[in-house]
Formats: sequence, C-alpha cells, structure tokens
Amino acid sequence: MRHLLLLFLLGLSFGQEVLLLDPRKVYELALKNNKELQKLEHQIKALEIDYQLAQKYYLPVVYAGASLLYDMDKKNIRTEGSLTVISTLYELQKTRSRIELSKIRRDIAHVMLQQLHRDLQLKILKLFSDAQIYRKLAEVKREEMAIAYVRFDRARERKELGLATEHEVLKLESLYREKRSELLQAQHLYNHTLLEVKNLAGISLETIIQLKELDFREPERQVLDFSQLREEILRENSGLKIKDMEIRMYEEDIKLARQVVMPRVNLRISTNKSGLELSTPIYDAGRGYKIDYLLSFKRSAQSERENLEQSLRLISLSAPYEWEFLRAKLVEAYAKDRFAEENLTLRRSEYELELAFDLGYAMAEKSEAERQLMEARYKLLLFWARLFSIAGREPFSLLE
Repeated sequence: MRHLLLLFLLGLSFGQEVLLLDPRKVYELALKNNKELQKLEHQIKALEIDYQLAQKYYLPVVYAGASLLYDMDKKNIRTEGSLTVISTLYELQKTRSRIELSKIRRDIAHVMLQQLHRDLQLKILKLFSDAQIYRKLAEVKREEMAIAYVRFDRARERKELGLATEHEVLKLESLYREKRSELLQAQHLYNHTLLEVKNLAGISLETIIQLKELDFREPERQVLDFSQLREEILRENSGLKIKDMEIRMYEEDIKLARQVVMPRVNLRISTNKSGLELSTPIYDAGRGYKIDYLLSFKRSAQSERENLEQSLRLISLSAPYEWEFLRAKLVEAYAKDRFAEENLTLRRSEYELELAFDLGYAMAEKSEAERQLMEARYKLLLFWARLFSIAGREPFSLLE
C-alpha cells in the first residue's frame, strides 16, 4: 500500500510542469503585463499627438453660421448664412511657447518611462534575491528543527526510563516547536515571494515556478571611483531631469504671462469677406496674479530639486563607506563558510568513527554559513543595482 501511495504522489509531481524563470524572462513578461507601464505608454502616445498638433497650429478651422433677421423698415424676415475658414498664421510668443511646453511634457513622460523600466529591473532583482535567501533559510530551519526534534524525542524516551525530568522534556519540546514555527515562517516568506514574482510577470498564481540563482559581477575597477559616479548621478538622475524640465515649463508659462502685446495674425476666408486679421490684447487685469501664481510653483519646484540633489549627494557620499562594509561582510561570510566546511568534514569523520554524534549541528552550521554568504553577495548586488538605477543605468547590466 505504501508503494502504491508513493507511486501516486510521484505521478502527480511529474505531471505538473515547472516553469523555470530568470530575471530577464520575468522582466520580459512584466513589460507586457505591467499596468503602470501600459498607462505611461498610452500617455506618451497622447503627448506625441499633442506635440504634433502644437507644431501644426496653422491648421484651419471651418465655421458655419446662420442668422434670422427682422427688417423694421420692410416689415419682413430674412435669413442669412455664412461659411468661414479661419487659420491662425502666427501668434507672437504664444506659438513658440505652445510648441515648447508640449515638447517638455512629452520629454518628461519619456524620462519617467525609462525610470520605470529601471525600477522594474530593481524590483525583480530584489524579489529574486529574497526568494533565494528565504529558500536557504527554510533549509537551515528544517535542519535545526530536525535536530531539536531528535533531542526532544530522546528526552521523552529518557523520561520514560526515569533518566530525565518533565522540566527537561518541556524545555526541549518548546525549542522544537520554536524551530518548527521558524521553518513555517521561512516557507511562508519564500512562497509569498514566488507569488509576487508570478503576479508581477502576469503568470497564473497556480503555476509552479522555479527561480534561477542570481549570478552577478561587481563593476569594473574604474567604476569604483565614487567621485565620478557621484557626478554621473547628478547629471543623469531621472528625478533631477524631470525637475529641471518642470522648472522650464513654469519659465515658459511665466514668459507668456508677462507678454502684454501678443499680435495674432489670422487668415479669414468667408462667404461675406476674406483677408488677413491682426489683433492683440493690450491690457490684462489678472496678469500680475497669474505671474505670482506661476512663480510660486516654480520656486516650489526649485526647492524640491534642491532637496532631491542634496539627498542624492548624501547617498553618493555615503556609498563608499557602505560598499566597504558590504565587502567586509562578504569576506567574513566567505571565512565562516570555509570554517563550516572544514568543521563539517571533521565532524563527519568523527561520526563515522563513532567518536562524536553532533554531525547534525555541523550540517546546520554549514547551511547557515552558506545562507549568510548568499545574503552578503545579494546585498552587494542590490547596493550596486540601486546606485546604477539612480545614475540612469540599467540594474540588469550587473548580471553575468
């Protein structure tokens, strides 16, 4: 009966296809399914059309009109109809500003889209690193739970023989229950992260997936010149670019509001009369209020830009120290892993010679050392990925 049950379970496991995913595949799928990206792409299309329309300001507009008139002298009613075509040939300052403002709005959307792509890559790298660390953590907790259970089970046997107290048994049982809870938490975190990956990629949540391990390389030595990287961040950061363009938009609006005389030339072709029309405003009582209103928004954008630049300087100036710390943790993790490997070899030989029985502890310590090494490597990867993202580089360029 046991053999039949085992064969049945094996048949179920082999019947379900496992989807193997790497970061680039998830990114490719996410691009097709990410609603925020789709929304921004539609906005860019609309802004492209608006920019084209701003350049074609001269396109004519056709008006049709009709009137019903009563002639007091002739005591009769007459009707009149007209068809008029009006084309704005030029509007001083306003024409150029309209085109420039439309172009800036389009460029802002393009920069936002590029940053969204980088943010998506960064999020995928974070999910992959979290999943691998949680999977390894579950392995460690499974081994620790097994050790705790053996100790608890032996204590129960010794209690039945009168060699252990109830206090000792309960203490070891509580430790076993604690390790079991930690295992279930690690499994929950791992499975939840897999669900996030599937949701991001637009994959059915019931699909069984497996994530490839992340392989990355640190940047070339010349990139480790953090002063150059800081200059690149201040030059290429998307947030700063967007703030600069927002300030330019307000400057264009202010320039337009300050312009009092703005001659407008229209071409009019009508059933009644045709020719060129020239008109201009000569006074606007609300002009001062408009200028103050726009200046307030411009100053607000300038303050936001200064705050953003200061925070980016802070990040870039602290980056060398964070890098040195992460590198030190990586070297420490390598040392611990080598010691754990040597200790496991020693304990395994002692176990085979029946000189000691703590092989399980050595195996658990080795797994934990491997987890710490993995975590140290992934923290270093995410450190560079975040720096690359704010410097306008693709985080995926770190992958081997």
